Amino acid sequence: MRLSKKLLKKRFNEFNKKYFNEELIEPKFIVGGSKYTAGEFKCKYYTDIEDGEEYATELLNIRIYFSKRLIKNSKILDDIMLHEMIHFYGYYMNYDIEGLHGDYFLGMAEQINKDGYNIKEYYEER
Repeated sequence: MRLSKKLLKKRFNEFNKKYFNEELIEPKFIVGGSKYTAGEFKCKYYTDIEDGEEYATELLNIRIYFSKRLIKNSKILDDIMLHEMIHFYGYYMNYDIEGLHGDYFLGMAEQINKDGYNIKEYYEER
């Protein structure tokens, strides 16, 4: 499978509309050759504290990395894209600015997986 930026943008926009209320801005997509990490969400962000809670005030340099070595078909691509989009949404909406695989992440993954996806905490080569 060829991971083109056009394909990544298309899938991102479809999922953004279906699962994230079209609230996410398009990140930079980077395709690399990692043999250990299938996908990774990264950004720089500024935080503030209000009522004892830390929240992100601004996200910068938003990017999602994809491994052309590990993403071998569209099913894996969709699972990895959605996994990284859940992290992105957690930062963007201040639900989880630590990017962990905790209750927020697992709850979103469980909801989306009802549509036949296989989003997990960690990628396992299939």
